[in-house]
Order: sequence, then C-alpha cells, then structure tokens
Amino acid sequence: MSTALLAVVAVILCILFRILNVNSQPQKPTIWCGDNKFLDNVLKISPLLNEPYIPTRLWGFSGHVQTIIHSVIGRVKCPWPMGERIFLTLSDGTTLTYDMYQPLDTNFPDDISIAICPGICNTSESVYIRTFVHWAQYHGYRCAVLNHVGALPKVPVTAPRIFSYGNTDDFHAMLLNLINRHPNTKLVCVGFSLGGNLVTKYLGESDRVKHPNIIGGISICQGYNAIDWSSSINYLHNIEKPIIFVNAKDDPIVPEPLLEPIRKKATESPNTLYVEVAHGGHLGFYEGGLIYPNPVTWLDRTLVALVGSLALHYDDKIMKTRSGLGV
Repeated sequence: MSTALLAVVAVILCILFRILNVNSQPQKPTIWCGDNKFLDNVLKISPLLNEPYIPTRLWGFSGHVQTIIHSVIGRVKCPWPMGERIFLTLSDGTTLTYDMYQPLDTNFPDDISIAICPGICNTSESVYIRTFVHWAQYHGYRCAVLNHVGALPKVPVTAPRIFSYGNTDDFHAMLLNLINRHPNTKLVCVGFSLGGNLVTKYLGESDRVKHPNIIGGISICQGYNAIDWSSSINYLHNIEKPIIFVNAKDDPIVPEPLLEPIRKKATESPNTLYVEVAHGGHLGFYEGGLIYPNPVTWLDRTLVALVGSLALHYDDKIMKTRSGLGV
C-alpha cells in the first residue's frame, strides 16, 4: 500500500473516530434540583440516576448517530403491545383517537396511568413509544397514548385542523376520558420532544384547572423555547405539579443554550428536577453492547423509574398532610 493511500486511510479513520466520539467515557447524569426532599424521593426509586449511562460502545457516544439511528431504525426488537383504540368526537368535529394499554402485572399495589404525548407526527405506532409502553406495562402501569390528529393514515381528518404542538385541547380531552374510565387512577403526564413542550405547557396553563388525579409530569428532549407564543418557557412559572425534565447534552436538535432556562427553573422551583445526560442524542439513549444495543434503552428504564418516583413523592405528601391533620 502506497504512502499516499495510507495517509488517506489514516485521515478517514481520524474523521470517523471524531464523528463517533469514541474517546468519550460513560458519565453520570448531571442533576439540577433545589428541592432536596423531592430529590431524595426521586433517587429512592430512581438510583440509576446516580450511575453512569453507558452508551453502545462503537457509535453511542455520538449524539448525531444516536439521533439518526433512532429516527431511521428505531428500537431493537420492538414489541407491538396489544391495546384498545378509543375514538372521541370533539366539539369542533375533530375525530380524536388514543390507544389504551392495560398493565400486564396485575399485582401492582397502586392504580397509576401514564398519559403519553408523542413527538411531532408520532403516534402509538411509533417504535420508541411502543417500546416504552411495553416496558411500562410490565411494571404495572396503564398507558394511554395520544394519536396526533392527522398522523394516523387510517383515521380521517373530520375538521379543518390537524395537531399543533401548542394546542393542549386534544391532550386534555384524552385525560378527561381516561379519568372517566378509571376514576381512581393517579395520572403521570409524559411528553417526548415537541410532545414534551405540549405537556409542560398544559401543566403551566393558568386558565386550565388541572385534575387532582394528575400527580406529576415528565418531559423528554424538548427545546423549551421555539420563539413562539406556544413555547413552554412561557408557562414554566405557573407549574405547580411535580415535574421532571430530561435532556441529552449532545442532542443535535436541541442546542445547549436552550437548556439554560430549565437548569435555572429546576434550581429555583419546588417539586422540579432536571436531568442532563452527556450522551443520548434526540430520543436515542441506546445502551450496552459494542455494536448491537440492548433492546430496552436507558430512557425506557429511567422513565419507568421516574414514574415510580413521582408516585412515591405524591404518597409522601399525602401522608404528611394526613399526619398534620391528625388523621
């Protein structure tokens, strides 16, 4: 092999290694939380937040590669949970659907439902949603997944509108219907990407009464400020329910400067926690293995644990309230 060819190969390898960021090492997530009691309750059920996240070795340290693999391939060995599709006709004529998945572990001592808002153009059929739902079912949780209007090809658009990441009416309608079917359930609202913006905005809207069944919310990989009146950054100060935010520092869709407001919010507000992971990309968070990742991602495991943390925090507050009243 000629010297020139060797030089070209060396340059290509250097570029490839730089793109894949293979010199990086697993790191523990960074946590912002000014509420020590809330932090303690979260870590009791979610101790994995004190452990390093170990991405897939060859390509998992690149946020761009994680994001591409998530968007093009999706999850590994993705299950297809069995559920019930529910149709609602809203006051403006919109046909709204959501899918309900019952818990597979019926021995779970509490009735907790996860109300899921997928990312833009996504539905219950999106692979990352299916993997999370399946994992949550096995841990005793009921899941309800909003299908954004216009995103399912087999569901007709019956009104002159489709979904908008700032319109919370569809999510609210799903919650009310879910609570009507399961009046005693405790609700945790979970949003992914622009769905995270919608959930955060919903919990911060001052003109909308939040149902007492809602015990908290979780937002994953949102950007907080899209320079719009609909951005959740305009509603953060009104949020009263416990809420947890999760972002990857190497997310190519959400640049790091957009994360500063949520760091500040978590430091200064009660019942608020922000988890920042060094790697993971946009909704990737693949972990384990050299080339082939584990079927369940770090995000799936973390979200199920965080739902349990919110339930513990709620029960802890209820017990303290009753003790204070002498009950």
